Amino acid sequence: MNQSPNNKTQRLQQWFDARPSWDHASYGEFMHIGANQTIFRIALQYQEVNADTKVLDTACAVGGNARWMASLFGCEVYGNDIDEEALEVARDLAEIENISHLCTFVKAPVEKLPFKDNTFDMVMTTDMFDATEVKRVLKSGGSFIIISLFEDPKITPLQLAGDWGLELEVSLDVTDLAFAFNRAKETEARLLHESEMIQARDLIEIMNKSVAPYTRGSRHYIMRLRKN
Repeated sequence: MNQSPNNKTQRLQQWFDARPSWDHASYGEFMHIGANQTIFRIALQYQEVNADTKVLDTACAVGGNARWMASLFGCEVYGNDIDEEALEVARDLAEIENISHLCTFVKAPVEKLPFKDNTFDMVMTTDMFDATEVKRVLKSGGSFIIISLFEDPKITPLQLAGDWGLELEVSLDVTDLAFAFNRAKETEARLLHESEMIQARDLIEIMNKSVAPYTRGSRHYIMRLRKN
């Protein structure tokens, strides 16, 4: 492998090759439902996004959605994650994609964001987040976009919005889609295991963490909320 990748595919493959953990075995860049921008665009419908929009992708990993928004809208984007290696990939990919001047990726946990109050017009996540911190860094009138799994099958988006002190604008239950996505990834992982590219324990972990929550009734939602 070239030590200094000069295209996106080479840089991503270098990262995957260096990481033994199961969650990168068969997912590629799009490790979560919602990291696929076709789905993410549903939450962006009717949103005013332009070059003046300031965006945070919290728990961003390699910053796929952040980089996509910077490329598409020319807006200033930030991303935070606790995985410095993932952030290095995000920075390198932004450089390769000629958008590094729009992208800032910082190491920080979701529960302690290193940004001032009322900084962002939009916060988004397809993974973990801290609702108190999200509300703090959002401007008044700003949007919080979530595409995530919630383990309590009885809780509703409206209840979540109330708990977080935000106004619910859009909610879609995409559990069937997310379950199908993860079942397909389980099938891919089985093929990788049969080809001796991953170990049995990795396959079991994929099944336990990606598929099992849906069999227990967990729900996957797309939500767009607003800070009043």
